[in-house]
Amino acid sequence: MERKRRIVGTAGHIDHGKTSLVKALTGVDTDRLPEEKKRGITIDLGFASWFTDEYQIGFIDVPGHERFVKNMLAGVGGIDSALLVVAADESIKPQTREHFAICKLLGIPSGVVAITKCDLADRDIIELVRLEIEELVAGSFLAGKPIIPVSSTRGDGLDELRAALLASVASVGDRDASTRVFRLPIDRVFTMKGFGSVITGTSYSGQLAVETEIELLPGGRRSRARAIQVHGEPRDHASAGERTSVNLPDIAHEDIERGQQIVLPDTLRTSSVITAQLDLLEDSKPLRDQTRIRFHHLASELLGTIRFVDETAELKPGQRAYVQIRLESPVVAVAGDRFVIRRYSPALTIGGGTILDAHLPKLSRGTRTELLDALAGGSLIERVALMAKLDGLRGLDIAEVQARTGIRLATLRKELRNMPSLAVAGEGKWIHNDVVADFRRRAIEFLDHYFKTNKLALNVPKSEFVQKLIPRGTDPAIINHLLMDLQREKIVLVAGDALDIPGRAKRLSGEEGELAKTIEKRFGDAALAPPPVSELIKTIHSKPKVIEGVISYLVKQGVLVRIADGVYLHRDALAAARARIGEKKGETIDVGQFKEFFGLSRKIAIPLLEQFDREGITKRIGDSRKVM
Repeated sequence: MERKRRIVGTAGHIDHGKTSLVKALTGVDTDRLPEEKKRGITIDLGFASWFTDEYQIGFIDVPGHERFVKNMLAGVGGIDSALLVVAADESIKPQTREHFAICKLLGIPSGVVAITKCDLADRDIIELVRLEIEELVAGSFLAGKPIIPVSSTRGDGLDELRAALLASVASVGDRDASTRVFRLPIDRVFTMKGFGSVITGTSYSGQLAVETEIELLPGGRRSRARAIQVHGEPRDHASAGERTSVNLPDIAHEDIERGQQIVLPDTLRTSSVITAQLDLLEDSKPLRDQTRIRFHHLASELLGTIRFVDETAELKPGQRAYVQIRLESPVVAVAGDRFVIRRYSPALTIGGGTILDAHLPKLSRGTRTELLDALAGGSLIERVALMAKLDGLRGLDIAEVQARTGIRLATLRKELRNMPSLAVAGEGKWIHNDVVADFRRRAIEFLDHYFKTNKLALNVPKSEFVQKLIPRGTDPAIINHLLMDLQREKIVLVAGDALDIPGRAKRLSGEEGELAKTIEKRFGDAALAPPPVSELIKTIHSKPKVIEGVISYLVKQGVLVRIADGVYLHRDALAAARARIGEKKGETIDVGQFKEFFGLSRKIAIPLLEQFDREGITKRIGDSRKVM
């Protein structure tokens, strides 16, 4: 049976015995640097392994000194369980609190607390430390978790701690090795004679096989995974949740640094604008817009500036806001990643949160809350639909969705088979239906203005139309899709390299102009009881095709709105209906109640409800509608 993969990370104040405890548990001294041996403190990340019948557990031992918190942050981005260490002879200290806050901000799901150096304190002191720890962790992921007194020198409590750690990692699910792309944040790089560059890190998601081509981001250099080791043992592949070493023979040691990520080529890309949900710690000072900060994400530390994109003017301690973090150098991030921010100077941890999207354009203050809420809490389908809406006429393809979500293409194809709000355009690109509807409206406005301004023009050059209405660089297949859509909707007539309005040669003047006034008045007077077209044909002395043509003209002009086949409403009647249904905002109504509320026949009620559904005024829930 293959062992389950888990990562445990230490946390705690300097000289509280983290490294000694890891050595007592695993037999491995994680202090490897000569300066660490000389000074007796952990300066950089240390690593150890512990194997049981069921688990392969990697320990990441982090430095506790305040000067090395950035090194601590480089190691805790991929851990499954936190081992919070508090010395019995000193109790809770500043870095205990900061490390614990970081663990909470990073969303670490489980953990255990060890009271170390119990051979240096009596029972009453140890009990007092326990009470202080319980107060610290109240309401957090460590609330109610085991607090175990231990002595690394005498061995007291180690068996109980091992059992608690196994229970802790058992409560955590496996990291995603199958549905997400491979990511390995680099936390160490060195050279081996005869092999070249070797990097280490915790495989964050996905799988990597030996001899697979890789891409180093940021930077874009490519190499191959000539050799892979997991927990010091040669392997033919590495999976999410494993301490991994990879030999990269084609990239020089000096071209690799901590914080870069190994990914498979063309799966992810870098960004310098991060849209996120930010929580400010309760003991932090208020955070102002445009504050310069240190941004910690996985193993990377970058400088950036906070910009609020909701209505927040100044973020108060303990509160949350939607922000964009404008970074001074690029990062590789996907939706759902956690991050921590520290003040630029002094470098104190002040908050953190969740990345919502790493590839949105710069947003302005006061961005609509419903848009940001959809990014934060929407389903995959809802978020992809929103991506497509924000990407507009350029379209959204599945490779872009992979880059922004970190989900593999094969999984996305299964999950995104049914997206009614999106239309397929061009070579596998999606365009949101609302974007298409807005384009139709703008096309109508442009053509109307063009022919009023250019009264002698026979048509509109296609190139001029495209230049005015479609962003530069748009895929030609998408341009063709949009033009064909306009033609299907009878908004334009495409003839070679020219566009025209169908029937434009017949301007509604004279008899047809009077006919248009008559028809508009009939619909206006009828309100929500519009006359069928057949009735107009019977009661108006004009040819049926002319009447139908005038109705079509009034629809294109926006005077009449087609809500179903053969069913039209005057725009004023529809506007009044919208305003009236707004009185029931938040209520749920069925068709019968809707009919009674407006005094409608079923023939009009059903199409009108469906029109409101399309406009987002109502939302269908079973056989009823909720007024939005």
